[in-house]
Amino acid sequence: MINTQAVFGHKCPHFPGIGTGGRVQMPSSCISKLDPNARQMRIVPWGAAEAVAQILLGHVQAHLSAKTVILECLDKQQAKMRIQVEQKGGGYTWVNPGTTVRPYLLLVAEALFLSANPELKERWEALIKVACPDAAPLSARRLDQLSHETAFKEALYPVLDTLYTSGKVFGGSRSEIEADLPDPGSYPHTPIFRGGKKQASQTHDTSEEGRLIRRASQGVRALLCGPTGTGKTELGKRVALKLGAKLVSIKGRPGLEDRDMIGFISPTPQGPQWVDGPLARAWRLAQQGERTVLLVDELLRLDPYHRNVLIGGLDDVSAQELHLMLGVNVPEGRYYTLELPGNGEVLYASTALLSVICTTNVGSSYTQSGEIDPALLRRFQRVMFVSYPAEQDIMPVYERVMGASAARAAYALEVKTRTMTTQHGQLLERPMNIGVTLNYLAEAKDLVALGLSEAEALEEALGVTVVPFCCSLEEGEPDIAAVKALEITLQDVLKACKVAKVA
Repeated sequence: MINTQAVFGHKCPHFPGIGTGGRVQMPSSCISKLDPNARQMRIVPWGAAEAVAQILLGHVQAHLSAKTVILECLDKQQAKMRIQVEQKGGGYTWVNPGTTVRPYLLLVAEALFLSANPELKERWEALIKVACPDAAPLSARRLDQLSHETAFKEALYPVLDTLYTSGKVFGGSRSEIEADLPDPGSYPHTPIFRGGKKQASQTHDTSEEGRLIRRASQGVRALLCGPTGTGKTELGKRVALKLGAKLVSIKGRPGLEDRDMIGFISPTPQGPQWVDGPLARAWRLAQQGERTVLLVDELLRLDPYHRNVLIGGLDDVSAQELHLMLGVNVPEGRYYTLELPGNGEVLYASTALLSVICTTNVGSSYTQSGEIDPALLRRFQRVMFVSYPAEQDIMPVYERVMGASAARAAYALEVKTRTMTTQHGQLLERPMNIGVTLNYLAEAKDLVALGLSEAEALEEALGVTVVPFCCSLEEGEPDIAAVKALEITLQDVLKACKVAKVA
């Protein structure tokens, strides 16, 4: 049952151009025809406005099957939940409808997917033409901007009035039940909310990368561990790319200062001004409603002080705690906070919008993930061990640099060096990795262009790409025995891969 008092008393922060609560009057031109006895003065129903905002921001997913629509939305604590509307005969049944916001999500679903309310459908489509011309979800910043624009207000008010009137006229006739709803597995009908088309059927990516991306879509704290050169950093970048998120990077290194990580106060003609570093920039972007990925590369190369700054930043608080701390009113959910040193400003970021992905190298030559401060390790929701990519995944990358036979030889040499290190009782300081192999092939390709055969080019390129990385230095020169071991192994590889010895 819709709670009218709660609907009008709801605090909605998404439309500052018209207000965030209280008695805000709407123009008489927006009055719905569904209730001929309606009064001429109309007040913004903030619960309905919250429902509209959730859809425009992409927080509501839809799955249609026959006459049943399942929606995935957010509850008061910003946790995912499922609600449903089912058409049976001439009636409708609502599952888990709540009393303030969710009923209006179900009314929109009825209009768009079950043709239950032509007036609402028409008014909704007019709003979408103004708000989402490309059918994509809005950022919180963009929705804030739109709320100040006349064309958007003129499209929004009629939707709000029809939603409120629909709830008043039809809400009492809906059967309501509470139940655990099954996960439909996919929500291909979601684009229809914003004027798009149903997505083609697709299977879920259950790979480690796919699961990380799915978690990051709602905010995640993840640690990627693995040998150097296995693509941990690139994986973090791909997560941001797949999500369409802003990417902010920090490279761990000894001697990093506050100005390099958090920010600094800079003198200007107008007086001292704060300049955001990567950490502050990530928090500020998320505070402004932008989905953001903070990528901390080589986490354990940060000094203990800056690791502690990160630990403090990843302590999340509730919306109520944030209000007590800063006096700000924000939607229900969890928030990270970051105090800017010497500035006095405290930034806050929704945990649903800010993902923190850290990388660290493991192996005998690197700081071990097991040495991470337990206080920091506890803050990661997900720890992934990233190994070397499979041959079928990496070979196309190598083949784009040089021919198939040379690429096979370089990959075979890379694999062999993994068991030629001092850790295995052999001579190499460290094994080849993807970056070294790519440099090796690029150097060899350049030598082929000068007239060398592929085999000659790979032999010549070894000394300026692979040897400096894999072999330890003795008095400024690479270890002779280790170099010889590499040269012998390369000859075996060239023979096995049948690399051309004639240009």
